[in-house]
Amino acid sequence: MKNILIGEGLGKILFGMTRDEVKKIWGQPDEIDSYTSSELENDNTEAYHYDEHEVSLSFDELDDWRLNTIAVSDPEVVLEGLKLIGSSDDELLAKISVLDIGEYEREDISSPEIPDHEVISFYDVNLNFWLENGVVTEIQFDPIWDDEEEEN
Repeated sequence: MKNILIGEGLGKILFGMTRDEVKKIWGQPDEIDSYTSSELENDNTEAYHYDEHEVSLSFDELDDWRLNTIAVSDPEVVLEGLKLIGSSDDELLAKISVLDIGEYEREDISSPEIPDHEVISFYDVNLNFWLENGVVTEIQFDPIWDDEEEEN
């Protein structure tokens, strides 16, 4: 069972790992997407997609190609013992109310491709829940940064 460790990683996959360190644990990704995040030079990102794990891992060139974002859609993944993928938004908020993760914001990000699409974000712990048609489909999380933008 994969456990989300807020601010740390997913099981043995930890923030700050290099691409090679991740490959030693999970092997070659099924797909690699490369893109430029902004107009800044060296602001490139690679996303490793592991179908078997239902996980995408993002590495940024500005962070020396170290792991800085994890997105998981595996319904078996747990956060503090809670299975959240597949929960309705009301179920999600009820389940995580026992966790001390701060206030949340909800944003409608619907588009013609995904008409009922929302994200519920807990900024204090860099944790996002993506919902389609009112159901959690993905959990995305990052390291927790302090006020000086240093990774904790």
